[in-house]
Amino acid sequence: MTVARSKLASLPGRPGVYVFRNPEGEVIYVGKAKSLKDRVRSYFQAPAPGDYKGEALHDEIADLEVNVCETEVDALILEATLIKKYLPRYNVILRDDKSYPYIAVTVSDEFPTVSLSRGRRVRGTRYYGPYVNARAARNTIRLLQKVFPLRHCAGREPGQKGRSPCLYYDMHMCLGPCRGVVEPEEYMGHVKQFCDFLEGRYSEVLGDLDTRMRAAARDQEYEEAARIRNQIESANWVLRHHRALSSSTEDYDVVGIESDSVRACFAVGRNRGGFHLGNLVFFSDLPEEKDAGELAAEFLKRYYAGATSVPTLVLVPALSGEERESLEAWLSKLRGTRVEIRVPARGRKKNEMALASANARLALEGAKLELARDKSRLDEAIAGLASGLGLQNYPIRIECYDVSTMMGSASVASMVVFQDGNPARRDYRRFRVKFTPGMDDVGMTREVLYRRFKRYCKELESGVSYQRSSWAKKPDLVLLDGGKGQLGAAREVLGILGITGVDIAALAKRLEEVYLPDRPEPVVLPRASEPLFLLQRIRDEAHRAAVTYHRSVMERSTSSSWLDDVAGVGPGRKKTLLRHFGSPRKVEEATLEELEEVSGLPDTVALGVFQAARRRKGGRDEG
Repeated sequence: MTVARSKLASLPGRPGVYVFRNPEGEVIYVGKAKSLKDRVRSYFQAPAPGDYKGEALHDEIADLEVNVCETEVDALILEATLIKKYLPRYNVILRDDKSYPYIAVTVSDEFPTVSLSRGRRVRGTRYYGPYVNARAARNTIRLLQKVFPLRHCAGREPGQKGRSPCLYYDMHMCLGPCRGVVEPEEYMGHVKQFCDFLEGRYSEVLGDLDTRMRAAARDQEYEEAARIRNQIESANWVLRHHRALSSSTEDYDVVGIESDSVRACFAVGRNRGGFHLGNLVFFSDLPEEKDAGELAAEFLKRYYAGATSVPTLVLVPALSGEERESLEAWLSKLRGTRVEIRVPARGRKKNEMALASANARLALEGAKLELARDKSRLDEAIAGLASGLGLQNYPIRIECYDVSTMMGSASVASMVVFQDGNPARRDYRRFRVKFTPGMDDVGMTREVLYRRFKRYCKELESGVSYQRSSWAKKPDLVLLDGGKGQLGAAREVLGILGITGVDIAALAKRLEEVYLPDRPEPVVLPRASEPLFLLQRIRDEAHRAAVTYHRSVMERSTSSSWLDDVAGVGPGRKKTLLRHFGSPRKVEEATLEELEEVSGLPDTVALGVFQAARRRKGGRDEG
């Protein structure tokens, strides 16, 4: 607090963004202000009664950073960027109730393609949505590809694998860029219409199609006119059957808000071009209670900072006049035209607001029930695990390890972490096995555990806080995919490093029995019990992570090699050789007899591989 207070005197009375950090250096709150001097000073005064955030921040603030901005709108943009970067626990952080799908258009490609997308966004791709469910998004793509004949193939270059053309061109469902019958400029015109349609400019798109149809008929190009007529009919069918009518032809969103003392729920009803596109639901944990106006302001900043479209009107249940003015200016800048934020007081829009609030209330209640059921089930599983295995610790943090290899080649391992019965993906780790040759699962397990807990000891000695480094977090239970051998390796590693207070267990696949230290016989948990289901889930997640990493390592190591230059060795035979021997190096070391034993490899090709390997070896020996 002393360091932060010392910076107060130099604060300017200009718009900007302020960042509070705790004694560990973590960002705990990001805010924007019309006047940095006035706003930041208020946090260092005695908090008003009931100001829980003020009280908490007052105790935790250790350092302060400020960023001066030209306007309050610039401050809003920077605030949204910093919150997205740091995810401070005292800010409202939105979480989807599920991962909503988007329609992705690769506009940076010469001949863009369309696909369904979730998760991370890629530069050069334009996203539309989100859609309420994946089926709706897939149906939209399928139907619109009948209206706009864009290519169906994936990848930057048009054409199927091997660049061969498909049948969509002959079915008049693709412009045929793989056949060279369409110029990029003409293709991009269809892409623009596709994007305009997704953005709600239906009348413009249909009007353009109608003009082109009439021009084609006038020029007696009747086949082209009939094709465009079919496009118009398909587009109208999409509008009639896949959009519900809204109360107005303008673009507007209705935001319903419901909250309790610990969580808020936001339901967004989206309306574009006279059609209702469905409701999206988001949740946020609340560090303190906020009124509807504060929640609305925080939600608008978080939601529209990453939204693919901004409407001309946003309806909210409450909002202060000062916040409304700056938010309207910011949203108008994002959209490029004026945006109004309104609190409806009467009429149809008031009814729509009541419906959105009811949706938020139902979603919040449903989430509470689901959370209670899940928490009860997980608590039961964790407690049953502790008692059923006789653990010394209550297994809140469980680390599970698995190795993956192919004939001792490109060996890797995974470490997955479950906290309170749920995956803590930020703490997952991957390892390349460096010092254990051959197909030695126990040795690989020993190496990986030693490297992991050696890092734990190092972090502990250097005084690194476990909040800042997942390596410094001590597990309650180490779970291994295997049997007695893996269990012995873990005991050996923890003994060498002098680490105590960690339970160890190994789950064997054959009978799903659990091996424990100092127990001559394995423990067999009831087949349909929650504790066994939890162990299986954790073990399967570790296996998935290890196999996924191993595949990526193999793909990188085999993407190019000396085998590519051998006559008669194509992608299929190359894969066969690598699968048989494990790596290009081992193929190179194989004898002619061993090569001739490879299934599906002709003797002449085996001889060619053998001779190429001898030449490589001879070249290295001479060098």
